[in-house]
Amino acid sequence: MKITAAVSPVVNQLKKHVAFFAVAIAVTLGMMDARSVNAQSASQATIPFAFTANHQIFPAGHYRVSRESDNYLILRSTESGVGMGLMVRTKRNFEVAPKSNLVFLRNQSGYHLLTVRFAQGGLGSELAVQPKTENEAAKTSVGTSMEVGMN
Repeated sequence: MKITAAVSPVVNQLKKHVAFFAVAIAVTLGMMDARSVNAQSASQATIPFAFTANHQIFPAGHYRVSRESDNYLILRSTESGVGMGLMVRTKRNFEVAPKSNLVFLRNQSGYHLLTVRFAQGGLGSELAVQPKTENEAAKTSVGTSMEVGMN
């Protein structure tokens, strides 16, 4: 003997509508989140001095910084097209920074990129890979820091 539940066609139709709207809302929210990440995660800067980032030397020039994920940035010269991936540790702040910028440490060996800050979204990304001398200098405050604004 076959046992079936007595479910009205109206209830089945209602379940279909609820499922459809739940999926539509999830897709819409996902698209909105993707747009906000893309809008806040790319900036350009003119850097007037040569610098290092992840043991790589970069000449002075115009650069584009794009955030690919929470732990990965791409730094690309807009003049030569040469780019490099940077492993970072990202911190989110509830306060929105007034301006996106790059923070460099200047010591006896030159300028070293330490932090990338994006104004929208309160994102600050500190480079994960730095020469030991840069880490020690950052901890002991030997040298000076310099900020370069991005737009």
